[in-house]
Amino acid sequence: MRNGKALIDKIEYFMKHPEDEHSFCTMFSKEERDIWKTIREFEQIRSTMEPDKTRDARAQMGRGINITERIFQKREQEREISFRLKRQLINQINGLLKQGKAEAWLDILAWYQLLKGKGFIVDKFWEFPVLEIMLEAFQEEWKLHYREGAPISLLSLRTMKELTDRYFTVVFTLRRIEYDVETFDDLLYCLLEREVSLLVIGTILERARIFDKKKVRTAIDSWVGKQNG
Repeated sequence: MRNGKALIDKIEYFMKHPEDEHSFCTMFSKEERDIWKTIREFEQIRSTMEPDKTRDARAQMGRGINITERIFQKREQEREISFRLKRQLINQINGLLKQGKAEAWLDILAWYQLLKGKGFIVDKFWEFPVLEIMLEAFQEEWKLHYREGAPISLLSLRTMKELTDRYFTVVFTLRRIEYDVETFDDLLYCLLEREVSLLVIGTILERARIFDKKKVRTAIDSWVGKQNG
């Protein structure tokens, strides 16, 4: 069963049937189960941090229990769980990227969407906004691959570090173009070596903090036109 279903289908099933422990053990690998267990722990901490307006809570305050201290302790627990979940997820992403397959990227997308939907960690660590942009770029490449059979340049990335390095290389190049200090050599190298496609560059341009996007887009289009001419 673990190999017969896409990860997104398994996640959807388990979210609807969290009590099905047998399927949980057979559907997910050990590494995936560890991620789920940490997510459960995260959810439990979050639920206990909700404001308690019951009579018992008021009674506790009346007995002098330090509610502020309890909240601080739970915040520290959430921080520890956040870092653990980050480590687990990045290890999982590294394992998927090493496969060099589009299906592996779809699994990464499924994990990211799950955590974003739950509001866990993706807005706490700098790696995940970068991952979100690169996942968007992958989806654009995937659509073109599906329609025209075009290669997916992002499949060359094998680790999360390579992914983030590639992103910042492109952003740095785009900013140099924006400020008229780019000779296009770096961009040419990336394209000729098929490290990144124009589709990926365009996606990063739209999402990164490039202020004069129109200028950069026009410069790239002009350069590409000369190369094709």
